[in-house]
Amino acid sequence: MKLKRCYPSGYEKRKKKQRVKKLLQSQTGAIDKFVTTGEPIEHSVEDLENKEDEGLVNNENENENLVNEEVESLVNNENLVNEEGNENLGSGEANQDEEMNVECEPLNIDDPGNWKNIDQNLRDLLVERGPVRRDCDVNFPKDANARHFSSIHYIRHLANGEKLDRKWLIYSEVLDRVFCFCCKLFKQEGNKTQLATEGFRDWKNIGERLKGHESSNEHITCMSKWIELEKRLGKNETIDKSAQDQISKEREHWRRVLLMIIAVVKFLAKNNLPFRGSHEKIYEESNGVFLST
Repeated sequence: MKLKRCYPSGYEKRKKKQRVKKLLQSQTGAIDKFVTTGEPIEHSVEDLENKEDEGLVNNENENENLVNEEVESLVNNENLVNEEGNENLGSGEANQDEEMNVECEPLNIDDPGNWKNIDQNLRDLLVERGPVRRDCDVNFPKDANARHFSSIHYIRHLANGEKLDRKWLIYSEVLDRVFCFCCKLFKQEGNKTQLATEGFRDWKNIGERLKGHESSNEHITCMSKWIELEKRLGKNETIDKSAQDQISKEREHWRRVLLMIIAVVKFLAKNNLPFRGSHEKIYEESNGVFLST
């Protein structure tokens, strides 16, 4: 919001100076009406009184006009400031209203296009949830060549006619690409496979690409890590389970210590007993009732 000027500008000072000058000029010779000269008096007393009244009225009208001009200028300045303030305030309120009206869509955690920084907690959560696929009945968007992803790629056809579900293959609605679930979560440094990094979108060659990927060593290694972590999470036997158990035991120990301290403080306060003794070390004599207890 634009701050209001605390002092008049140069234009306002010049305008005020002109008004004062005009007022002084209007008063020039006004005292001559009250001074008699040596010239013969040709007018009657009534004429002099009428002329005097006319001069006073004219002076009053001029002064009133100047005052009105001054008031008008002040009102115009105030209106200008208010209009500018209201415009700025209105624009600020409009921006706030627009920001408030913007609806933030919830982030789809099941979409691999939203997996930017994958840590251990996110990896455990995604493995517990498992890969989530898009509804097969929905039409997938087409690219510039009128090609699109098809749900038939979720099924692998073996040479003996057997069909296997490619559980690891997931589609991203955000990026319109396909990813490998296990390779995206467990990829090693240096793995630049598109299915494990930015996603694959070459729908013309997707069949050959999937066949080559599922038989690669990187994919098999990531699949084994995925299956192992899934089993451990199911049995609650992850690698950091021992550390979590130790933390839980430590937390429970200090919780019991805190409860004992509170019980001792309430007992001493209820019986009006002193806390301190001659020494302030535990397991020493004369260290007070609190430490002794």
